[in-house]
Amino acid sequence: MNNLSKLLATAAFLAAASPAAAQNTTQNDQQSRQQDRINSIFGALFGDRTGSSGSLESQWASGRTPLANQRTQFDSRIDSDVRSGALDQTTAARLKTDYAELVQLELRYGADRRFTMQERSELAERYNALTQVLTNQTYGDEDDLQSPNVAEGQSEFMDRVDASIAARRLSRVAGNRLKADYRILARTEASYLRDGMLDERERDDLDARLDALDERVGDTAYNNSTLTPRARLSAIATAISSANMSATAQAQLRVEHSDLSYLEAAYARLTMTADDRRYMESRLSDLERRLQIRKR
Repeated sequence: MNNLSKLLATAAFLAAASPAAAQNTTQNDQQSRQQDRINSIFGALFGDRTGSSGSLESQWASGRTPLANQRTQFDSRIDSDVRSGALDQTTAARLKTDYAELVQLELRYGADRRFTMQERSELAERYNALTQVLTNQTYGDEDDLQSPNVAEGQSEFMDRVDASIAARRLSRVAGNRLKADYRILARTEASYLRDGMLDERERDDLDARLDALDERVGDTAYNNSTLTPRARLSAIATAISSANMSATAQAQLRVEHSDLSYLEAAYARLTMTADDRRYMESRLSDLERRLQIRKR
C-alpha cells in the first residue's frame, strides 16, 4: 500500500471512529461531573478532598467511626440541599433515616474498635449507595413508596371489622362507624393523589390514621408493650416467610427487616434516647401493619 492509500485509509478510520469517540467523551464528562458532585459533598463532610471511600476505609482500619462522627454535617448538607431545591423533603427524610441506620451499623461493627474486611465492604457499599442517591437527587423507586394504599386495603379492612363484630369485640354500631371512617380515609387518599404521588406529610397522615383505625378494630398488636423489639422482629420474620405476596415485595421486606435487626442490636448496646425509641416503634409498627400481624 502506497503512502496516499495509507493516508486515505487512516482518514476513513478516524472518520468512522469519531462519533463513538465523541460519545465516549460525553459519557466520560457526565461521569466526571457526577463524581465531582460526590466529591464536593463527601469531601467537605469527611475532610477528604478526593471524596472516595478509600479515606473512610483507612479510618475504619484504624478503628475509628467516621460516619458517626460526621452525622451532624451530613444532616446539615441535606438540609442545605432541601433549601436550595436540589432535594425534595421526602428524599431528604429518607436519606437521613438511611444514614442514621448506617451510623448505627458502623457503631455496632466498631464496638470493639475493629472492623473486619466484610464489615468494611458492607459499610462502603451502603455509603456509596447513598452518594449515588445524592448525585441522582432521587432513590429512583418512588413508585414503591406510595404506601399506604388505603383504597386497595378497603375490602380486607371491612372483612376484619365483620370478623370483630362476629367475635363480639365490636358492636354493630361501632363496626359501621369504622367502615364509614375508612371510606372517608380512602377519599382523603384519593384527594392527596391528585398530583400523582404522596408527599411525606400526606403519607405520615395516612399512616397515623390507618394505625388508629386498626387499633379500633381490636385485632392488631402494633403497640403491644409486653413484647420486646427483638420478639416483634422474630414475629415479623415469620410473617414475611408466610406472606402471600410477590417475591420482589418479600425481598424488600427482608431488607427492611435486616436493617431494623441491625439497628435493634446496636440500640441494645447503647443508651436509647426518646427519639430512638419512637423511631424503632414507628418502624416496627409499619412492618407489622403491612404484614397484618395481629393478636392471636
